[in-house]
Amino acid sequence: MKREEIFRNTNKIYLGWQGYASDKLLRFATRYAGKRILDVGCSIGDYCLELSSRRFDCVGVDYNEEYVKEAKSRGVKAYVMDAYNLGFEDKSFDTVLLFEVLEHVEKPELALLEAKRLARRNILITTPNFSEYERLASVKLTYYDVLTEDHVIFFTEEELLNLCKKVSSRCTVIKKEPIYMHRFLPLCLRKPISILYRTKLLKPVIYRRLYALVWLEG
Repeated sequence: MKREEIFRNTNKIYLGWQGYASDKLLRFATRYAGKRILDVGCSIGDYCLELSSRRFDCVGVDYNEEYVKEAKSRGVKAYVMDAYNLGFEDKSFDTVLLFEVLEHVEKPELALLEAKRLARRNILITTPNFSEYERLASVKLTYYDVLTEDHVIFFTEEELLNLCKKVSSRCTVIKKEPIYMHRFLPLCLRKPISILYRTKLLKPVIYRRLYALVWLEG
């Protein structure tokens, strides 16, 4: 089977698709971000719009010209730039967001160093959790956002932490967004097992995404 038959192309997938911003990622941003934010890989600007509505000053950049054009049409301050060369002065932002970005770039360390140049306070990162991918693939249960043809690199929890340590000693990586495997069981088993999850007698073992928090201030 050819790669293009397995992996989806995202060059145009978000055009006209508004409201895709994840509540989980928004909570991550609003909890830790400073007032002025740069969203690298902003796509059509959903996160910028959501954060602006929460009184943050958010600027977006994306390599995709069509996405930036649509973001601007929605009132977002957006620019066409790549993650290695962001045309802003040093320490122009409190926080740089790299939400679902590092897996798309061939040189993630350079992208992270550029984010460090611009951020006064911290860098917030999310990326698919590849630590669990082989386990899911072995039973033919993979998650949709991994199957993207412009994903060029994948991270385990340890690999992402080692990358973050190259720009700061104050960094944390945690696994988030659990996958509850009882959903794939027969209906008669789902309810009793869901009770075990709710009462925390049973804990998830597979997590979909990695979240990293990199502190830069002293």
